[in-house]
Amino acid sequence: MDFRRLLLLRELADRRTIGATADALGITASAVSQQLKLLQEELGVVLIQRQGRGVRLTEAGEAMAAAAAGVAVAMARAEATADGYRRGEQASVRAVFFPSAAEMFLPGLLDRVAACEGLRLEARLEDPNAQGFVDLAADADLVLGHSVNGPEEFLRSGLVVEPLLEEPLDVALPGDHPLAAQDVLAPDDVASWPWIGVPAGFPFDTVLRQIELQAGRIVDRVQLMPDLRAMEALVRGGHGLSLLPRFTSRGALRSGLVLRPLTGVQACRSVVLLARADVAARPTVRSVMDMVHAEAERIVRDDAAEG
Repeated sequence: MDFRRLLLLRELADRRTIGATADALGITASAVSQQLKLLQEELGVVLIQRQGRGVRLTEAGEAMAAAAAGVAVAMARAEATADGYRRGEQASVRAVFFPSAAEMFLPGLLDRVAACEGLRLEARLEDPNAQGFVDLAADADLVLGHSVNGPEEFLRSGLVVEPLLEEPLDVALPGDHPLAAQDVLAPDDVASWPWIGVPAGFPFDTVLRQIELQAGRIVDRVQLMPDLRAMEALVRGGHGLSLLPRFTSRGALRSGLVLRPLTGVQACRSVVLLARADVAARPTVRSVMDMVHAEAERIVRDDAAEG
């Protein structure tokens, strides 16, 4: 079935005469008649009948004209969708978060996305090293990564790198621990205590190695945990000290833990937004990137308010 002929039938239903239809479409009346004749032959039903000097639609013609209206709407939507993609718009944005970034950003980000009709965020969790975050950008529109070496660690990746926030890494300890009475801790204060560390290659281990260098001794890593909540539980149980990111560990304070800032070492992680340059230039992706920045600003404000 030729949809252009079907749409011509719709025009005839609206304009009622062959002449008016021809004028509206900028073709001859004979061309209109010829196309309608071909449409009838394709469908195998009579669509129009002579009525005096004009024509009228049969019942089948009226039904097919109504169907043509639905086709016109669908085609208009398809054209609008194609136009949007040509402008770099897309209905779904794929984003990768490391676990604590999802905890920090995702609830508020999903609220912001929900306010944009037709936009969907597809989120998944990954927790690689710095190079792994770079590699993830090949298959995702946006990647939230982190590094204890600063955002510049990602600058040679060829990606768009946008710093989001700097999150301190605090020493976590039970509220009744002897060190809890101190407002600030130094490497010499903490190096002699057992530690809940992270597996080799995880960024936080870099900070623990700095503590060892400053204190001049090897820290006793009694357990190696890749999960922040497991680390919190072991610290709460009195099994050792640990390094926890401040913004995502506020909830631990309500369960008896305390967080103390660490001096003498670079105890901070940079959270960044990564994307391919061509992907970041798409309006829809750029819009979601701006939402991520807005969430980062909210997180920092909330931390300052909780002080």
